[in-house]
Amino acid sequence: MDIKQDIVLRVSIIYILVFIFGIGVAAKIVHIQFFDENIEKYTKNNEKTAIQKPLRGDIFSQDDKLLACSVPEYVVYFDYRIPAFAKSDTLFKNHVEELATGLAKIFADEGKSRHQYLKELHSIAQKKSFLRLHRKPIDYTTLQKVKKLPILKYGPYKGGIIIDTYNSRVYPYGNLARRTIGLIRKGTFHGTTGLELYYDEKLSGGEKPVDVSKQSFSGEVLKGYDIITTIHSEIQSLTTEELHNALIKHKAKWGCAIVMEVETGEVLAISNLTRSVNQSDTTYMELINYAVDYRSDPGSTMKLPTLLAALEDGLVDLDDSIQTGNGKTRFYGLDVIDWNFYTGGFGKLSVKDVFAQSSNVGMAKIIHAHYLHPNKEWDFVARLQTMGLNKISGIDLSKERKPLVKDPSMTTDNDKLKWYKTTPISMAYGYEIELTPMQMLTFYNAIANDGVMVQPHLLKYIKNGPHIVHTNETKITNNNVVSSSTLKKAHILLKEVVTTGTAKSIQNDYYSIAGKTGTAQTIVGNRYNDKILRGSFCGYFPADKPKYSCIIVMQSELPYKPYKVSGTTAAKVFRKISDRIYFSDHELRNQLVADTGNVLKIPHISKGYTPNLVKAFSLLNLPTSKPPLSNWLNPYINHDSIVSRALIFDKETVPNLRGMSGKDAVYLVENIGLRANIKGFGHVYAQSIPAGKRIKQGETIVLELK
Repeated sequence: MDIKQDIVLRVSIIYILVFIFGIGVAAKIVHIQFFDENIEKYTKNNEKTAIQKPLRGDIFSQDDKLLACSVPEYVVYFDYRIPAFAKSDTLFKNHVEELATGLAKIFADEGKSRHQYLKELHSIAQKKSFLRLHRKPIDYTTLQKVKKLPILKYGPYKGGIIIDTYNSRVYPYGNLARRTIGLIRKGTFHGTTGLELYYDEKLSGGEKPVDVSKQSFSGEVLKGYDIITTIHSEIQSLTTEELHNALIKHKAKWGCAIVMEVETGEVLAISNLTRSVNQSDTTYMELINYAVDYRSDPGSTMKLPTLLAALEDGLVDLDDSIQTGNGKTRFYGLDVIDWNFYTGGFGKLSVKDVFAQSSNVGMAKIIHAHYLHPNKEWDFVARLQTMGLNKISGIDLSKERKPLVKDPSMTTDNDKLKWYKTTPISMAYGYEIELTPMQMLTFYNAIANDGVMVQPHLLKYIKNGPHIVHTNETKITNNNVVSSSTLKKAHILLKEVVTTGTAKSIQNDYYSIAGKTGTAQTIVGNRYNDKILRGSFCGYFPADKPKYSCIIVMQSELPYKPYKVSGTTAAKVFRKISDRIYFSDHELRNQLVADTGNVLKIPHISKGYTPNLVKAFSLLNLPTSKPPLSNWLNPYINHDSIVSRALIFDKETVPNLRGMSGKDAVYLVENIGLRANIKGFGHVYAQSIPAGKRIKQGETIVLELK
């Protein structure tokens, strides 16, 4: 045999072997696809078992208002690749037209005709592919309709239906406490900020294997734990409303307000509002959680721990005299100026009046004489540290900024982190030290709480269905921030600010307030600008038996008048919030009447939902006549009592919503088939669809509140 014949023979043998191998592979594929029942059974069993992610738990206020919840949404596919269709396409051929008709009817709003659906279904059958049956995710009710359609009703393994479940996060109260509640990362459905992040593990729940085929038909839904917060919806709402109104009035850049229960540390309200740069000046949104994320020079609210340090060390007493002169002095090249320097200054003041009148010069002289001049800077810093000023508050929110409290060991070249000879003097009146609003409030709350510092918290308890699985207990972080003798002097100082000092404008005849104003210059272009200010007020009420503590911080953006922001500005916001809390707290109000015999004026009352108004009248002990039988009332004051008229709304036309609270207005319009879009806080003063216009179901009405 020559070489050529040998090569041909070998190649022929190789071709024959490859051909036989190919026939064997093809035969095996056919056997597995159509005849091997064990393989089919194994595949089905594995497809039926999957990991299901639970529905995310809900977040509630302490008064049972739903602040955040998850709503399941579904996407449905038709899969022609299943083995059942490979064996026989009789089911598909006999009922595909009925399926197309049903889909076109259920998803009529998507604009697809029966013919289009039929064409798409035939196309994926030819390609042995799959088809998404609708563009937008659907709710549970629509899903049940889809699952009853021809072909699909036989389930995933005979009818080719595939159901993907998604969780949509809904916030019923919109922007209210939005940064505190937090945000969800799309796709992973895990928290990224606020309570959603801090309690993400509890809210998201565990994962477990489920029988997908049964799951899709039973409707069983796994769910994470529910979080019940300390937030009180009414206090949160009124706090946001008053802060919002003040920010608009002063064209401020942002504002923060926190209300805390003194004894427990429960945070009842946190409002963080920032003006949107892309919208009108009246639009403020929850964009940044200034309460815990923003650290800055506190200004004169820092004078309380500064003076308490000197009192605790026995270096001064309240009646000692300090010469503040004309309101200006100089230490080591640093000018210290009082707010009334241009009108002559304060002259000689007692230590108590140095604090009440917020004299920078007086505070600087105390620190210089007793700590800086005798080289006892470490003693001063140690006192601040003992009071807990150098520690985070520990609130259950992630990313709380750590305080900046300098000490003499700091020698870095970074100006912000460097200890200078003048640093203790600057710290005396609130500069070269940085705290968050929450940290400052935590300290003031300790003074109100007989010197006991408690950790502020937002979690009240955790529920698994109806069962409470964890209750959050109050945690004490410092049993004595100062001695009892110094604590008594602290109460005197804080009351004096409101009776004779910089916050005397918020004094009232009904209950006492204790607190301190603060006005700080703002850094603009790496330099302090003395015309763009940040105002604050931190305090508690009633001063003699504190129940609530509160801090207000407002950042201006425009220089001085007519939009000047100061500590006095913030104090007035505090007073508006404290008034509304005090007079809605029936225990405090009843005590006021019992103690003083005062008859309080009946407040302005807006029209609203009858059960809510009747309950409010009862809690406030307001004199009122029997209301008419109506779901809605329009109350008015007649001499010394409240009289109510029935409000009757025509179901065919848009009602007059002016004067209603935002909550009542939303409830009403949604019950008559409209969608509500809220702007602002408070009561309705304008509506985009005029009263009397015929209702168009599903139309959006814009309600402007103030």
